[in-house]
Amino acid sequence: MKILKREFKVWYPKHKGPIEPDMTIMLMAEARELLTTWETLRDKDVITRRLKLMDKLYGAGAEQRVRDYMHQVARDERHA
Repeated sequence: MKILKREFKVWYPKHKGPIEPDMTIMLMAEARELLTTWETLRDKDVITRRLKLMDKLYGAGAEQRVRDYMHQVARDERHA
């Protein structure tokens, strides 16, 4: 009797959910980066230029969402 072995095949899960959780993670990462830059440099022009670029990179309303996430990170994560 001959035993057949199946060839090993790597399996990668496919993302089938909405894109919104990924966008939230990216915008929160941007917020953390900008907040750290602000705490280090205290240069408002750099932060303002980067925030104005958010709408172009991530779509309409992204600038305000990043600002909100910056406030949330500063309130909940930085001074805990």
